[in-house]
Amino acid sequence: MNKKFIEYLVRNKVLKFGDFTTKSGRKTPYFITTGALNSGKSSYELGVFFAQKISKTFGNDFDTVFGPAYKGIPLAVSVSVGLYRKAKMDKTWLFDRKEAKEHGDRGAFVGDGPRDGQKIIMVDDVFTTGGTKDEAIKKLKSVANLDIKGIVIAVDREEKGAEKNAIKEFEAATGIKVHAVEKVSSIFKYLHNRPIDGQVYVDDAIFAAYREYMKQYGAKYE
Repeated sequence: MNKKFIEYLVRNKVLKFGDFTTKSGRKTPYFITTGALNSGKSSYELGVFFAQKISKTFGNDFDTVFGPAYKGIPLAVSVSVGLYRKAKMDKTWLFDRKEAKEHGDRGAFVGDGPRDGQKIIMVDDVFTTGGTKDEAIKKLKSVANLDIKGIVIAVDREEKGAEKNAIKEFEAATGIKVHAVEKVSSIFKYLHNRPIDGQVYVDDAIFAAYREYMKQYGAKYE
């Protein structure tokens, strides 16, 4: 359990509690978004957390950090900075546009690539059903014969896909592994009735709402 990362999430309002709807249409009592980060300090700190996970998981065997638009754009840059400062790895970054630009630096991508033989690690904030990641992979591979080494996310929501664990379904379909800095079950376990800077973010009511949500959408890890 990465306690420092969990506390970072609530202090910087990356993790929010209330009534939300995910891209997949699920009603959820919590929401995670790295789009809440808009300062140099908080962005750099997130990049360091990712860099630690990436260097431990992949070593130096990759070329580029890719972030899918839109929230993945600043994340890819933050991670590349974190890798350079903390892991002494000077890696390039890349992101896609929602729509290809028809003038100036034309194309659907900005940064290094995509190009044949390029080794890429994709980064994003969460994994729910994997739809965004699947779209990005198809977009990248339609341009170049590259190698996606893996995907690293901030938080695994530990949810079901069509039939079973969404991440396992995605990995089976794509052959690409997904790695998380932290799992949502660990986050709620750590925060339940625990004050952070004098504030309890997950009281009994919020924890009960989370458990009900997981009864409906949660996936069991075997």
